[in-house]
Amino acid sequence: MIPGADALSANVRRLRELHGLSLAQLSERSGIAKATLFKVERGRTNPTLETLVGIAETFHVPVTELLTAAERTSIEVVRSGEGQDISDDASTGFILRTQEVGAGSLQIHDQTFKAGRSEVSASHGAGAREHVLVRKGRIRVGPVDDEVELSAGDYATYAADVPHRWCAVGRDASVWIVHTFPRSEGLAGL
Repeated sequence: MIPGADALSANVRRLRELHGLSLAQLSERSGIAKATLFKVERGRTNPTLETLVGIAETFHVPVTELLTAAERTSIEVVRSGEGQDISDDASTGFILRTQEVGAGSLQIHDQTFKAGRSEVSASHGAGAREHVLVRKGRIRVGPVDDEVELSAGDYATYAADVPHRWCAVGRDASVWIVHTFPRSEGLAGL
């Protein structure tokens, strides 16, 4: 490996994977030869400024971000009550994390559905799934007309690419929800 190339190779690989691109797709979008990108990711070349600028512009990041070693943090904490507020009339909740993962992304929600209220969520798009873990109470969840009742400690998963219902049974129900989404072909921002 060329001295100092560790940060560059790690950052280019991380950004490429974050955006769900193959080397060929990155080559097409950036105008940089696939062989050059291969060498950059393996730290086997001393890229030109033009190559660095092309990669940076493709990912909409400054060149310095490509060359800077990422800070290693071992833990990220989101405290109770923090996150993006997604409360409405039928529930209170927060998106705790949105994360690109492999060929898709996920969102983690901490949500409490109010007793006596029913909520129907629209499709989240082709290939979307919901993973539900009930923390407290009981809740009916699932695709409309195919719901199941879950109790504290129960887990369920279902396709969320159709309308689906949430209805607390008896009293408020607290759940963790993990939404998984496949990466769209149109990759926003690229």
